[in-house]
Amino acid sequence: MTHMNYWTTLASRLVLDRAPWLRVWEEDVLLPDGQRINGYLRAEARDYAMVYAQLTDGTVPLVRQYKHGIAEESFDLPAGYLESTGEPPLVAAQRELHEETGLRAPSWQSLGHLVIDTNRGPTRAHIFLARNAYRDGPAHLDPTESLTVSFHAPEKLRALVRKGQINSLASVAGIMLALDALCCG
Repeated sequence: MTHMNYWTTLASRLVLDRAPWLRVWEEDVLLPDGQRINGYLRAEARDYAMVYAQLTDGTVPLVRQYKHGIAEESFDLPAGYLESTGEPPLVAAQRELHEETGLRAPSWQSLGHLVIDTNRGPTRAHIFLARNAYRDGPAHLDPTESLTVSFHAPEKLRALVRKGQINSLASVAGIMLALDALCCG
């Protein structure tokens, strides 16, 4: 593998600070070939955990809710922000699965920690596979959440992805990684 040359940050200015939700820096950078880019924008948002939870009957929950960033409803795997930078992603995944669906699971596997936009910042989606999920009470939604939960067979999830009905990059990646782990080890 060829060694890559890194950019050098000449100046960095915090231009938006809405921590913990979003922080944006404007940076002046020097490229390895000597070119300079002024005003390169870099953003940092909160990491989150996302769960592909397979119930004992083989179905998987999806949550459907309005997402203001795209101004429409969206199907997603259950997910939520890490409550702090020190919170283990697995703890967040377990909490969010129970809060959004009322489900718990005895078996958990990390499917990866995916960077959402490598051009803009380090924000990660921590993807988990939960096996043998079961109902353990009602959902406990946050005051700002309004969602519905539906259960789907794996082949239906694949069809929803192919038709573009699941359009969240992290949910698509989580579904496909889980299907791969379940079929191929």
